[in-house]
Amino acid sequence: MRRAWFHGAGLHTSLGATLSDNLDALPAGPPPPGMTPVPLGDSVEAVPSMLLSGLPLEDVETRLWRALEPVVEAALAGSDLTPAQRARTALFLGTSSLDISVTEAIYAAALKTDPGAHPLMTNAAMGGLAEAIARRFGLRGPDYTINTACTSSANALIYADAMIREGLIDHALIVGLEIFNVITALGFQSLALLAPSGMRPFDAARAGLVLGEGVSALVIGATPGPSGFHLRAGANLCDTHGVSAANPDGSTVAAVMQQALDAAGLKAADILAVKAHGTASLLNDEAEAAGMHRVFAIVPPMLAIKPFIGHTFGACGLNELLLVCGAIERGCLPPVPGISAEPGELGLMLNQTWVPVGRGAFLLNYFGFGGNNTSLVVAND
Repeated sequence: MRRAWFHGAGLHTSLGATLSDNLDALPAGPPPPGMTPVPLGDSVEAVPSMLLSGLPLEDVETRLWRALEPVVEAALAGSDLTPAQRARTALFLGTSSLDISVTEAIYAAALKTDPGAHPLMTNAAMGGLAEAIARRFGLRGPDYTINTACTSSANALIYADAMIREGLIDHALIVGLEIFNVITALGFQSLALLAPSGMRPFDAARAGLVLGEGVSALVIGATPGPSGFHLRAGANLCDTHGVSAANPDGSTVAAVMQQALDAAGLKAADILAVKAHGTASLLNDEAEAAGMHRVFAIVPPMLAIKPFIGHTFGACGLNELLLVCGAIERGCLPPVPGISAEPGELGLMLNQTWVPVGRGAFLLNYFGFGGNNTSLVVAND
């Protein structure tokens, strides 16, 4: 059976500029967030954030590409694609912010010489960034941009897998991208969803999320890769309960997890561990916890990645998948010490110690702002 096997990968987050650096940083535990000043009229708002390691928020017009290029190059280099294979490789870009940061920087520069400058005159087109990536790296297969909020790059992987299974393509480059921008920062600040003290999913002291930056890339192909990891199945459903929150009874969250398990031909008891979405906001954590209890009679070990790198929104699907799979390749599930160490009112605990793990199937959850929910079943068996 054709399926999406994982090959070369690259990752840059607040933990480090390479996938190896990110994995090496996990044992130190979640770092405290920083505070990024954001202009708001005549004042300045301080926004909790976890910015890209080694890449200060300077020269913003070029910063996106300075982050993106090394990550994509690492993924392609680790895949040993022939020139002919690269030329046929498809591109799937998952992002919720595109290159809005560049557009904002151009507008800010224009204001310095022209107080009447118009915003967004440089358009952050939906397909423009993917086209530029494909051109820069010699990818002449089809290219797609997926913008479904927090599930964007997870859905990009599902769509690429479907095309590989159908024999439409042999290789795909998945890119997850989230770069700090004013629109996102002030939007979440206005919703009072940000937590200066850091993210504590499912914990009694949870107070919201931290903005994270992340750039990731993964080459998938129809033949097995060195890690043995592949996407066994995925599911995506929309929750129409509310504009910004899932149904708190967990029914829609449970439905997408169950659909992913059914597509994978697995039962809940077959899952060795679950990577939670874990935004640490009150309502989303309630819905995710309720959904977990609907699906699992005994909840398997749970881990959360956002306390380490912040919420990287459209890129979190791929960022968190690479960290989870990388840690499992090294033989252990990473802990989040001191966060949700007891079941509490939501009845969930997060992994507190480095737990050895073998080969098998793992469930990764992403429940997006606006009700787009995705579950992935990845396996290395």
